[in-house]
Amino acid sequence: MAAKVIVLSGYGLNCEEETLHAFNHVGIDGNIIHINELIENPKALDEYQILAIPGGFSYGDDTGSGNAFAQKMKLALWDDLKKFVERDTLTIGICNGCQILVNLGLAPALNNYGERDVAVTYNATARYQCRWVDLKIESKSPWLKDIETLHIPVAHGEGRFMMEENALSKLKNNGQIAAQYINTNGTLANGEFPANPNGSINDIAAMTDKSGRVLAIMPHPERGMFTWQRDDYHELKDAAQRAGVELPEESEGIQIFKNAVKYFA
Repeated sequence: MAAKVIVLSGYGLNCEEETLHAFNHVGIDGNIIHINELIENPKALDEYQILAIPGGFSYGDDTGSGNAFAQKMKLALWDDLKKFVERDTLTIGICNGCQILVNLGLAPALNNYGERDVAVTYNATARYQCRWVDLKIESKSPWLKDIETLHIPVAHGEGRFMMEENALSKLKNNGQIAAQYINTNGTLANGEFPANPNGSINDIAAMTDKSGRVLAIMPHPERGMFTWQRDDYHELKDAAQRAGVELPEESEGIQIFKNAVKYFA
């Protein structure tokens, strides 16, 4: 089956072009749709198998990152959104999109869709962080199949996952912690900056719903899908030249989008 992706835009989301490009690069067709267009025709969701909510600063983060956009979606689209995630589809929220999914209660949805279980709040540094990070992946999510680690960037001021202890225990027991921040040696960041750029509890960088088909991820895979995007590109290029080998065009972030292809193959 050939999957199609709908990438939302509007009100300060600003990563829709590169997000759609990532899907197009791996062979998935799709469209960028303004949220108001979708509200006018919510049945359009029936034509798609993948929903992507990209990064940005919706509504200027004035009422908390992702909150106003999530409320707009919940008030105008909730029944159709719930039907979408309950059928055999994939949903991804990246950065601001991650915050929107959390505020909507689509991830982690520990009990029911629509119930907010965790918060994504201000970085512990009280500063916007834009830097490359390393992630450890331990998830059964189809988005993350056969991925062990990722080297991709973050760019956010409110990326700190916070929750009560019982919610954290459920996340762990259910295998819903999709990615954690690690040091360059592979050990967990243990909350220490800059390996953990925001102070997120348990070094959480991404989580899923119970099915694994809804992924809320704070780092940006679409900004780390080509080798020339990487912060260590020149070192990698030099090492490849010295070894007499060709440097791959693609980097680790692209695997997330390739996994979407595999899921619907």
